[in-house]
Amino acid sequence: MIHFFLIVNRSCRTRFAKYYNNDNEENRSANELDIVRRCIIRKQNQTLFFPWNDSKIVYRAYASLYFIISCDSEDNEFAYLELIQTFTECLNQFFDNVTELDLVFNLEKVHMLLDEIIVKGLIMETNQERILASMNALFSNQKKR
Repeated sequence: MIHFFLIVNRSCRTRFAKYYNNDNEENRSANELDIVRRCIIRKQNQTLFFPWNDSKIVYRAYASLYFIISCDSEDNEFAYLELIQTFTECLNQFFDNVTELDLVFNLEKVHMLLDEIIVKGLIMETNQERILASMNALFSNQKKR
C-alpha cells in the first residue's frame, strides 16, 4: 500500500503531496525534508529505493523534479518505479511536456490525474489511454481555448 506520493524539486521544495494515511501529521514537513535530502544525496550507482522507518521509499528523478513514493516494506519496488514512469508519461501527455510550473499552477489537475491511478493508497489503473481519456473528457473545453 502507498503511504504518500511526493513531487519535490532539487531545492527541497514540495510541489505536490498526496497522503493516503493520517499517521504523523504533525511531523510531515520534517519527514518530507529528511526523505528528500536522502534522495538527493544518493549516488548514481545506488538503487532507487531504500528503507525508511518501517516502510520503503521508492523515487525517481526527472529533470529537476523527484517523484517519491513511500510504500509498505514488503511491496515490490519495481512496480512503484513503473507507476512513477506511468504517472510522468501521463503528465507529459496531458500538459504537453510538463514543467515544474505546470505542477504549481495546475495542482488540482495533478491531484485528479493521480486520483485516476491511485485510490486510497492502492493502484487502480495503469492504462495511460484510459487515464488520459477521463482527464481529457473533463477538461476538453479548457484545452480548446
